[in-house]
Amino acid sequence: MFLSKVWVIQITVLMLFSLFQIAIAPTVFCSPETITLTGQWTYHDNNDVPRPLVWARLLICDREPDGRDYLLYDIFGNPGDIYTNINGNFAFGPIDNNDGPGEDGLDIVIYAFTINWAAQVIDADGYTYGVYAGPRWNLSDGPHTINVQIPQGQGAWMIFSYHCGIAAGWNYLDTTTGYEAPMVICRWPYETWPHYHHGGEIHLPDWACWWPDVILHEYSHYVMYTLYGYMPTPPGGPPPEHYINETSNNVTAWVEGWANFFPLVVQNDPDLLGWNLETPHWCSPNWDDGDEVEGRVAGALWDIFDSQNDSAPWYYDSLSDGFTHIWNIMHTTPCDTFHEFWQAWNTSGYLEQSALMAIFQNAIDYRGPGDVDGDCIVELTDFYVLSAAFGSTKGSPRWDQRADLNFDGIVDMMDFSIASQNFGKDYDC
Repeated sequence: MFLSKVWVIQITVLMLFSLFQIAIAPTVFCSPETITLTGQWTYHDNNDVPRPLVWARLLICDREPDGRDYLLYDIFGNPGDIYTNINGNFAFGPIDNNDGPGEDGLDIVIYAFTINWAAQVIDADGYTYGVYAGPRWNLSDGPHTINVQIPQGQGAWMIFSYHCGIAAGWNYLDTTTGYEAPMVICRWPYETWPHYHHGGEIHLPDWACWWPDVILHEYSHYVMYTLYGYMPTPPGGPPPEHYINETSNNVTAWVEGWANFFPLVVQNDPDLLGWNLETPHWCSPNWDDGDEVEGRVAGALWDIFDSQNDSAPWYYDSLSDGFTHIWNIMHTTPCDTFHEFWQAWNTSGYLEQSALMAIFQNAIDYRGPGDVDGDCIVELTDFYVLSAAFGSTKGSPRWDQRADLNFDGIVDMMDFSIASQNFGKDYDC
């Protein structure tokens, strides 16, 4: 009943077939009435849970004695080239149930393909994946329901899908921002490591179909390229390897940080392949600090976005700003680094101090010298924070990372001196 991929589907242009029918049609047909077709298509997601197959392209055809399948039209002239809806359902008809001279009712075959306005998933040879149901021979007049469940383990449908694949990312952007990303082509299984070819295809190895984080990560690279018209590249090119918790460079950290952040937003979950990006802070073991670390950039974007305040003693993030402002900058201001993103944020009239501290929560410090509390002015409130933490060291109960202005692991007179030298300064952070 099912094919793992589409070879060459022999669907001819109905106009030619109609001309052939007109030329030989008798005056009386065996089945002069109509049929309607409805049903639901489902697939199995990456957890083997049955899900509606959303926005899949369907071709509704009639199998003829020559063994070929011909695209059907309804009685109003609309072609049976349709898409499933948000529930995986389809409806088509009424269709003239006339199968030609000497035949009875139509012999229905329905094809489904991994292609829509968001994505096309193809195999290594360039063929679009597809399955089919039927033929249902000699259908009687009236309504017919054809439900189809695609078997488990069909990776192309997971990559394509609305629940754990590319369509999930496309739909999030469309419903949240109104942006309709151009269709992307994803080739699977292909090559040995997931990546996006700038201006071209997403390539995913066999195992990647089981990992929505990986699929959406590569899709977010595609989104950045479509927005910018280029992909930011550091001098000398990106490093051959980069790690979420280690320093690379400020350009790679921004490009990968954005791509690490986007799956979190689409799935509303701070976990990325086992890394919980809600929890890292200044003293997190095995984490480098600063905006040259992609995980720090992703965590900063997440803390700007999310609605969860960080708890003591790492309480610097209290911002819940959502996706809109982040997207506005992505959409209008191409940035090559996270610092450029912050500068664009800072000139857009968006919340400043709380965003600055959400970023600070992730070990990225964009405060002006001496500005302990991140309100962009050095004043008495900064000395209150310094006084409360004076004499503390990392790990002690009164430790406050904000007060360690020279990052030497102790709050002492050196930090007071930095604040004093800059007292009264007003920063455009």
